Amino acid sequence: MTKAEREALWETRIAEYKMSGQSVREWCAAHEGISPRQLWYWMRKFKDRNGVTPGKSNRWLPVEISNQSFIEE
Repeated sequence: MTKAEREALWETRIAEYKMSGQSVREWCAAHEGISPRQLWYWMRKFKDRNGVTPGKSNRWLPVEISNQSFIEE
């Protein structure tokens, strides 16, 4: 496996982890052969390269919108 292929694989794994809503430990337990240490290593590696903090900070939040009109006529 080339370096580029390995990096693409880990980018995919990290995206899957972030979308799962699981903790690192839970996600790694569900994916045999991947240790929490490996996952943290690769998230840190991409953070250093891209300046993006690993974790769940870029998740969507639910928003409730009422039917009230806030525009006065």
